[in-house]
Amino acid sequence: MGEVVGRSSIWIVVALVTCVSGLLPLAENSPAAAQERGLVYGVIVDTTNPTSMRLAREAGFTHAKMVLFWPRLEPNPGQYLWLETEQNDLDNVMRAAAGENMLLVVRVDEVPGWAGGSPGNADLGAIERFYAAMARHGRGRVVAYEILNEPNLPFEWGGPPDPAGYARFLKAAYRGIKGEDPGALVIGGGPSPNTGGFGGTIEDVDFLEGMYAAGARGSMDALGVHNYGGNTEPERDPNECGICFRRAELYRALMVRRGDSGTPIWATEYGWLLDPGRGLGQYDWMKVPADKQADYIVRSFRYAAANWPWMGGMLLSNLDASTSPYHTGPEDGLPWFAILNADHSPRPAWYAFKDLRDQQRTEAAARAARSQPTPAPATPPTPVAPLLPEEAPLEVAAPDSDGDAPPAEGPPSASALRVANTGGQGVNLRAEPGTTSRRLALLREGAVLEIVGPDRQVGGRTWRNVRQSGGPSGWVATEFLSSDG
Repeated sequence: MGEVVGRSSIWIVVALVTCVSGLLPLAENSPAAAQERGLVYGVIVDTTNPTSMRLAREAGFTHAKMVLFWPRLEPNPGQYLWLETEQNDLDNVMRAAAGENMLLVVRVDEVPGWAGGSPGNADLGAIERFYAAMARHGRGRVVAYEILNEPNLPFEWGGPPDPAGYARFLKAAYRGIKGEDPGALVIGGGPSPNTGGFGGTIEDVDFLEGMYAAGARGSMDALGVHNYGGNTEPERDPNECGICFRRAELYRALMVRRGDSGTPIWATEYGWLLDPGRGLGQYDWMKVPADKQADYIVRSFRYAAANWPWMGGMLLSNLDASTSPYHTGPEDGLPWFAILNADHSPRPAWYAFKDLRDQQRTEAAARAARSQPTPAPATPPTPVAPLLPEEAPLEVAAPDSDGDAPPAEGPPSASALRVANTGGQGVNLRAEPGTTSRRLALLREGAVLEIVGPDRQVGGRTWRNVRQSGGPSGWVATEFLSSDG
């Protein structure tokens, strides 16, 4: 399957119309574990409409994936048109994301004629130079790049799929990106799932085997998977059906066999198709009622949190294809994967996801409150920040060494920021960028921070080097900072 702006490229194997085994037991839900390791909660956004990006943030998503096109961005060698009249050009998508403090994951499709005309024929030097220029321009807002879409399909690759050829393309893109933005994530393009080799395709797991055989390991920070749920619940055993959410586990097993267990997987495209009450052609077998779409989406995030410590990010397909001018065909399925209606009103799945995120924050606040030490009659020792999830820290900042309350905060200066977007729970100050780094302090909502150094990108997030007056310097993820005062 493939999520694109301006065209639809979903590959469905009709033989996989249904799976009929029973429901597996749901594993214990542990959203705190996912937050602790920094699981990214993201969504594919089809347009730069500010309403879409606002609703993505309000639902609780932190990352937005958007799709661009190389021929439009570099129509001639070295001529980079980051801002043109099309709404989905690089500057436009960066501006839309910045307006709601969302972090960007970008996928670039197609190859301009002057560079070869298709991924399978692309000039490796041109690939490296283009991705270097894009990473240089997008640094600080684009935190991850997925390299191509479903390269195991002939019409995506531009000829018979070639795992070794894709590995060469990936390596060139990796060199270009890392040369300009070492902290950005490079994600291997998710293959189309369970094609069965029909129509000149290569089965996804066979394609991955070929990539590894050609030396792809070390040229991607994560591997993409397009683990659409089909018409089954997210807990369904992947050995019982072809297109299902847990197909990601087959990729993980392959990576472990290949000695690449340290590389995470990102679900860069997945979801469930809402039944619109009419025929959708090749998509008919995938349709589920609105309540099931909502339930399955929530359960998928919970399943990943409880069972997949190797999952780095989840990018739901999709937020707003229903509002897009690109998806208007009577049998186009992408508008019905969306969790917004055509008028931007939320569907049940949007509300269900928001409830999940609100619940996570409430539970995190309760854990933070329970972890606060009880003051002793004597002068207490300086408290140690509790081990809390990145998105779920705190009600108050740590007291100073005399046990007094923190001083009142004044207005921020032009170079200062406030802790924000935490729902009143606060955020952790860390010794180094990344959610596994040691916690230095607990910063409450509204705390004023001074910027003390340049940003760094780690784990799909941008981290800012800051300190509170009288406190240590450290790092905070930028989605929890605001310059609004």
